[in-house]
Amino acid sequence: MTLVLKLRIASAIVLIPLVLGSVYVGGLAFFVVLTVAMLMAGWEFFGMAQHAGYRPMTWLGMVAIALFLLDGFAHTEPSLKTIFGTESWLQPVVAWMLVGTLAIGVFRHSDGWLVGWALTLAGALYIGWTGSYAILMRALPSNGLEWTALSLVAVWATDIGAFAVGTRFGRHGFFTKISPKKTWEGAIGGWVCAVLSVLILGEFLSVPIIHRILFGFGLAIAATLGDLAESLLKRQTGVKDSGNIVPGHGGLLDRVDSLLFGAVFAYYYLVWILRV
Repeated sequence: MTLVLKLRIASAIVLIPLVLGSVYVGGLAFFVVLTVAMLMAGWEFFGMAQHAGYRPMTWLGMVAIALFLLDGFAHTEPSLKTIFGTESWLQPVVAWMLVGTLAIGVFRHSDGWLVGWALTLAGALYIGWTGSYAILMRALPSNGLEWTALSLVAVWATDIGAFAVGTRFGRHGFFTKISPKKTWEGAIGGWVCAVLSVLILGEFLSVPIIHRILFGFGLAIAATLGDLAESLLKRQTGVKDSGNIVPGHGGLLDRVDSLLFGAVFAYYYLVWILRV
């Protein structure tokens, strides 16, 4: 067993119980754990942009990420609905952010300012908005806990299956211009593991087999695209990992990239297709 694999296993032993525990408790606990993870991922995103020579407004991006998550939590937590109301307050806040920062740019702009401004908003949308879908999924009126846990397991199964099969049997490159080590064998192995995990665990939710297959396969594709999207970001900004906070894995963004895309797919499949 290689050192990297040992570090990955050790990190998983620590992080998986923490994540699943917060999902189980739900409410404020899940919101806090998710927000801390997304803010750390956001910090890494803006750090990558700075490494590439850009100048994002990191403070604004971090605030926007937190607001996206708070907006999702405020509309799923009954006690907060009395404070924030049922209408989304995020839209006017973001509108004022856009107007305000562009107005500041009129007076304080410099070369590359607009790119930094755009990256700030992109980071907030990429991490904060997509991350908020995990909160919305956990709060679904029918089996939100079970669906969230199942989605996490399926995404993890995709990553683990792709790594295990790819390192052992990988021969044919898969999007190698973006991520040189990825192979078709690994990708297919990850997809199969995701579908099998949903087929088995989805039995407890009394979901028809066809929906278990489609849900698992869709999650696997979303997770793969999320991973590739972050690989593209790293290649464009010239970094190997988004950070080094997770031994054997790199940064937080390296760990949540698949989950961000997976949460969006899972939520809309459940709401639009299964009518959960």
